[in-house]
Amino acid sequence: MEPAIEIHQLVKRFEGHRGYLFAPSVPECLAVDHVELTIGRGEIYGLIGANGAGKTTLIKILSTLLLPTSGEVRILGHDLRREEEKVRASLALVTNSERSFYYRLTGWQNLRYFAGLYGLDRAEVERRARPLVRKLNLDRAMDRDYRTYSTGMQRKLAFVRAFLLETPLLLLDEPTSSLDPLSSEEIRNLVAEECRRRGQTVVLSANNLLDVERLADRVGKMAAGRLTPVNSVGAGSEPLRIARFLLRDTPEEVLHAVQTREPLRTQVGESFQVTERGQRTILRVLLEGTVTVPQLLESLLAIGLRVEEVDLKPVDLEEEFLGGIDSSATPPEGVSS
Repeated sequence: MEPAIEIHQLVKRFEGHRGYLFAPSVPECLAVDHVELTIGRGEIYGLIGANGAGKTTLIKILSTLLLPTSGEVRILGHDLRREEEKVRASLALVTNSERSFYYRLTGWQNLRYFAGLYGLDRAEVERRARPLVRKLNLDRAMDRDYRTYSTGMQRKLAFVRAFLLETPLLLLDEPTSSLDPLSSEEIRNLVAEECRRRGQTVVLSANNLLDVERLADRVGKMAAGRLTPVNSVGAGSEPLRIARFLLRDTPEEVLHAVQTREPLRTQVGESFQVTERGQRTILRVLLEGTVTVPQLLESLLAIGLRVEEVDLKPVDLEEEFLGGIDSSATPPEGVSS
């Protein structure tokens, strides 16, 4: 089956311009730098990275809001440049800065208006939207003017509209930013349930790493416009056997113990990394052979190291986001800061 999204050597460059009276010059900006990416149908792909890394620019290109400078993008078999209308008809977009709803219309009136642009009648809008409205606890707000909605209500209505269209592709740009934990969890549950049930392909750009950890099958990290893969975090993939021990000892003390003290040295071997974050030291170990976490913990405690926490997540997205670890399968040895 043809992939949902194919991206080859994608570049987006914003031209600079000279300054004029009372305005500074603007330098040229390479926002997306030769990105290569293939996303399968029904896959949820997560994008992480700092602000300004290029995530939103990539989402805007996929949604046809921006044209690429060079490179090739195919969405559901359609060329982004030559078949823009077909691409646009196949996707829905939810961003963290929605401004297209009409403030003096109610929630239902807004949905009927936008659905009417896609040829959906009132009965079909009701049939598709009511289950979504109930799941997001919007029932009592739908007959109120949109201008009375909180930020969470506005974002929920945007998701109802997106799912109402039943498009094969859903693009999400920081969908839970500025939301309270309850609203964020309701949206995550809706995305997980509806997208899996429909086999919908999703590209999710998020600074809230919990969104990516809960939803994504694969993750990529963007930095300075470049995209690199992150070790798989999805429940359907084969997880790496990685353990992280958070200690109150210094990195030098932990490194010395791992390299010299038995049986810890034999258990850890060469596949480890020692890093420092704040006031804690992180020992990251790729478990090989028959070595278990309890064995490592017992060895650490036996030589007097002060273990504060044990983390068994296959991938720590916070570490990947901060750029403190290598994204390859085997962690590099030694100390990095």
